[in-house]
Amino acid sequence: MLTPRIFLSPFHETVAAFWRLCGDGTLLRATWSSLSVLLAGLTISVVLGVPLGLIMGRYVRLNWALSPYINGLYATPTVAFLPVLSLWLGLYVTPKIAIVVLLAIFPVIKNTYAGVTTVGHELLEPASSMQASEFQIARHVLAPAIVPFVMAGLRLSVGRGIVGLVVGEFFTAQTGLGGLLLRYASNFRTAEMFVPIFVLVALGYGITALVIVLQEHIAPWKETERDLSQ
Repeated sequence: MLTPRIFLSPFHETVAAFWRLCGDGTLLRATWSSLSVLLAGLTISVVLGVPLGLIMGRYVRLNWALSPYINGLYATPTVAFLPVLSLWLGLYVTPKIAIVVLLAIFPVIKNTYAGVTTVGHELLEPASSMQASEFQIARHVLAPAIVPFVMAGLRLSVGRGIVGLVVGEFFTAQTGLGGLLLRYASNFRTAEMFVPIFVLVALGYGITALVIVLQEHIAPWKETERDLSQ
């Protein structure tokens, strides 16, 4: 092998390190720690982002009031908030979830807003003419229409959430997959260092695939429309 092992380990050594870390429980504990933070952050992002994007799409004045803050925070390097979050929330799980939310919530908000604004008057006017309340319009008209947009936003949020997760684990309590990565990189243990990297890639791919499958079950009519258009 021409490349020094300190920079790139052979694949079989990485595989051996993977089974070794699985055998002593190190990798499983780190994966569970990271996965719980990531899922909590993504869940909060959906719970807060969907209603926020919905009301911004429905009420012009609220959109004007909130858009500067949403766009400003979206353009700001969110890592800059990490020292403040650590000061406010401590060094353990809470700031990691907060940084995941700050990175993952904006694609959900923006895609939900885009979904609401694409709903045509031909759907909204009949509901309004039948004296439907805002809750009924949101539930029976808007919700089915914006599901693909929300899912698209969630797929984008998965990648951003993993970035926030790793950054949070680097700069707060060094736990989870990010902690393992930093620890092995600092000790020049290249074979072990690649293991959490591959696991993070697998997590991103797996959660994204799960979101796609979930969309097919929640909004099967969109798949039917796509098949008919082809």
